Amino acid sequence: MDKYKYLLVLSIFMALLPLFGQIDQPGIVIPDSLLPAIPDSLSFEKTKLDSLFYTADSIYFEYDKEQIRLYGSPTINYQMSEIIADSLLIDIKKERAYSYGYTRMRDGEQLLIGSNVRYDVNTQTGILDGGNSMMEKGYYSGSEIRKIANDVYDIDSGRFTSCDYAEPSYYFWAKKLRIYRGDKIVGKPVIAYVNHFPVFYFPFITIPIQKGRHPGFLIPEPGYNNTDGKYLRNIGWYYPYKDYADLILSLDLRERTGWRTSFRSNYLKRYLYSGGINATYQRNISQGTTNNDWSLQGNHHHDLLNKAALDVNLDFISNKRIWESSDDINQSLAQRLTSSVSYRKPIGSSYLNVGSVYTQDIINDRATISLPSASFNFPTRPVAELFSVSSDSWFSNLSYSYSLRFDHTGDLREPGYSFADVIWDNSTDPSDSSGATFLNEHHVGLKHNMGLSYNWKYRGWLSLREGIDYQESWMDRDRNDKKLVRGGAYSAYLSSNFNVYGVRNFSKSPIRSIRHILSPSVSLSYAPDTRKNSDLYSFGGIGISSSAKSASFSYGLDQKWQLKYMQGGAEKKLNDIITLSSRGSANLYKSEKRFGSISHSMNFRPGNISLGSWNINPGEFKLGEMKLGYSSQFSLQQNPYLVHWDEFSLRNQYFSQSISLGGSAPYKNYFPQPKNIMFNSFGTPDTLAMIDQFVDDAATNNNWSLSLTHNLYAPKDIFRAQSSNLRLGLTCKLTDNWSLSYSNYYNLKDKEMISQGFLLSRNLHCWKMDISINRRNEYWDYRIVLFNTLLPDALRFQTRESKKY
Repeated sequence: MDKYKYLLVLSIFMALLPLFGQIDQPGIVIPDSLLPAIPDSLSFEKTKLDSLFYTADSIYFEYDKEQIRLYGSPTINYQMSEIIADSLLIDIKKERAYSYGYTRMRDGEQLLIGSNVRYDVNTQTGILDGGNSMMEKGYYSGSEIRKIANDVYDIDSGRFTSCDYAEPSYYFWAKKLRIYRGDKIVGKPVIAYVNHFPVFYFPFITIPIQKGRHPGFLIPEPGYNNTDGKYLRNIGWYYPYKDYADLILSLDLRERTGWRTSFRSNYLKRYLYSGGINATYQRNISQGTTNNDWSLQGNHHHDLLNKAALDVNLDFISNKRIWESSDDINQSLAQRLTSSVSYRKPIGSSYLNVGSVYTQDIINDRATISLPSASFNFPTRPVAELFSVSSDSWFSNLSYSYSLRFDHTGDLREPGYSFADVIWDNSTDPSDSSGATFLNEHHVGLKHNMGLSYNWKYRGWLSLREGIDYQESWMDRDRNDKKLVRGGAYSAYLSSNFNVYGVRNFSKSPIRSIRHILSPSVSLSYAPDTRKNSDLYSFGGIGISSSAKSASFSYGLDQKWQLKYMQGGAEKKLNDIITLSSRGSANLYKSEKRFGSISHSMNFRPGNISLGSWNINPGEFKLGEMKLGYSSQFSLQQNPYLVHWDEFSLRNQYFSQSISLGGSAPYKNYFPQPKNIMFNSFGTPDTLAMIDQFVDDAATNNNWSLSLTHNLYAPKDIFRAQSSNLRLGLTCKLTDNWSLSYSNYYNLKDKEMISQGFLLSRNLHCWKMDISINRRNEYWDYRIVLFNTLLPDALRFQTRESKKY
């Protein structure tokens, strides 16, 4: 009999524990790249204990009534489950269990608090008074909770919220609330409260609480704008394929401008492949004209055997109309699209590369292709590796190199070119009677590059290098239409360079030392007369020299300034704070004006300078960790024969600079809200609290930054620039809960704003509101979005409008 009672007590409590349990809480998502190598399976078995443990100050058996009573903080533990109550009663005869007074239950991460539990083992139904529990992404409570079926629960006067405040900032109240465990919450009628004030009424509401990825319909976005009229966007269906892929099929319906359908998918299989695809088709109605347009974007990366890899990038559209109202500024401003396929395989110490590239000019309806191209580069290696030569021998400084390239290229200039034109077509322009101009033009060729060089240092400081290179190209035809032609050319060179270091130390200055590095270089090259190759084409990576005999002298001077300084008692370095480079060359076979243009470039990069903190209101508010950053670049060319004391002949001047200022601006919370500590008595942090902390940390970023970038180009006078542009970026928190982001792109020359955008965000603890306004080219749009930070898809309200002006 005792054994029978013991087993019945065990079965009753094991049936009681999952009564109010919900699905597992989600953990904080950690980027995959930070994880060590683990199996692909996402399922892990927890070690289970088979023993039942229970404790109480006193245990009372009533054999005649077949009841067991536990008094004085009774506790029962089994595996990952626990129940604690003021007192417990087991009625073996009726197969029922009761708890009296304050009751706490745990099943793994599932927590529930209430009183006066009544549970029937046969029907597996029960009732809990004044229940409070945590479920996936939220809290719920009610005056009475009943289990009416397997994984189905009814709550009278139920309340649901994801807010972790002791007095939640918002909640949904329903007279009748039903929970489908691991699926959804349904309530009717429902009133939404904000700070205990009713703001919305819903006849019914459904909130999904499914864990993981599940197929289903997405919430569409209704709205209106002057261009499309009334619309319903993102009428979508989502389908997850195992653990590897997500698929979304969606439809947009627009009152005035037709409809659009799209298919999107992302996939990933660790250590094997990854990628995504986005395909769109639309029927666009504009000014009484109907157009059918499509677009296709995709990418795929595949890791193959022996460290080989395959990469595919697709970017095709039928007409730019499909991107006219795009939210992506890169699509709105795009003029060319590039698609490619590439294969890479290691061979020895080098790689074999094979690929194809298709570039589409969407403005002029033209295209260029490389179908296919292949290359193999054997890196520079010592010749001594091929023979048994001592490393001390002069022969060890002799090196060789070899590369091979194959190309098939095509220029498609004929509007409405066909697929056959992409593969091969050489059709001449009918308007050119000479037949020298092609509408579509293809070429095929092969090129070899071989080199032999000798490197050595004279007295350990003067670097010397001499060598000879040979190139040979084979191609399908020449300009005279002669088939299968070849051409070759060689060149020889000699170069030298060295470094000079100068250091100046300071003992009584914050700047401790300055180092100046001077690197002069000279080279001499020779190439024979190759004008016999003038009938050969040059395309892709295939080409050959076709010039007169030449001997070139090149010179250059590179300078770098580096410094050490003291800050806060510590020594710090600034490498290459200033760099200055000058380059020039001379044609030794020319009879006059042998020297060509001299090019100069200078960079100034002092890095970030710490400005400390600025106390605006001591003890209340300050701007901390302020840093100022600056960088600039200036380049130009000079004609040495036009330089005079009153004229420096500065040409092709380009100047760019950027300045940034940033830091932190912590705000003091004058009215902190107490947290919900109802479940703290269970002793360990729950997953929901970890998620809330993660969201709070992400939302309380106190950093701010301001950046300004300016660039200009002038053919002659830099003060009369041909183009001048300005970009501004700002990110800051206006208050503890309000943040602002702003960016623009302004053409200073034409005094025209190319694009600009505002984003104003309001943190509402467990909610967030974003107000964005963007303008680019002829389009502007605004969007207002209010969403729950933990249930952004289920609890989301938004409106938007766009217009072409």
